[in-house]
Amino acid sequence: MPIMISSSDLMKAVGRSGRLVPFFKAVCVYFVVGGGAPSLSAAALKCAPVLCLLLCVLVRAHTAPQPQRWYAHCVATGLALSAAGDALLVWPQHFVAGMVAFAGAHVAYILAFGLQPRAYGAALALFAGALAYVRAVPAPAPLRALVPAYALLLAAMAWRGSARAGYQRPGALLFLLSDAILGYGLFAEPVPYNQALVMSTYYLGQLGIALSALEPARAVAAPQ
Repeated sequence: MPIMISSSDLMKAVGRSGRLVPFFKAVCVYFVVGGGAPSLSAAALKCAPVLCLLLCVLVRAHTAPQPQRWYAHCVATGLALSAAGDALLVWPQHFVAGMVAFAGAHVAYILAFGLQPRAYGAALALFAGALAYVRAVPAPAPLRALVPAYALLLAAMAWRGSARAGYQRPGALLFLLSDAILGYGLFAEPVPYNQALVMSTYYLGQLGIALSALEPARAVAAPQ
């Protein structure tokens, strides 16, 4: 089963209407003028792309039939919690609170993706990879328990997102990659072009998950 969706399919989904234009504009603005010292403006620039996706998904949730409405509401909750996490992580002293917000986002995404199909092979690979990662990249003592728990939850989200075909599959895996790069840069050694790598994979990951909620023909799992 292919893991990635072709670029032509992605462009068709994006180009179906202009609803995602604000997202792409916000991403461009972030990469041109974002970053810098912690401030409310830095937080706003960082959160803007995800908030644009959130608005699109909320509009979709308002008009969608069940179970698509349930799926869209769960994805919207995940996007809202992600935006909160983005804002908190602008200030290093709020790192733990930001992790908690993103942990909540992963729970919301898992609820959206459901528990079928099982895809035990993907589960084994992702959980084994998460355990190997936390052993190879140990967190500092104050985070020694929190980071492994977060890594396993992230792996669970990637497992459920990748279990079935759809835009959420590359989205969930890119989200996982983004956090892996971020953690390596924080706890191991500096990563060249760290911000560009982390944020580009992160925004693309969130885009894939949002697109899975925006597609009218997507087969979604009922609440479990």
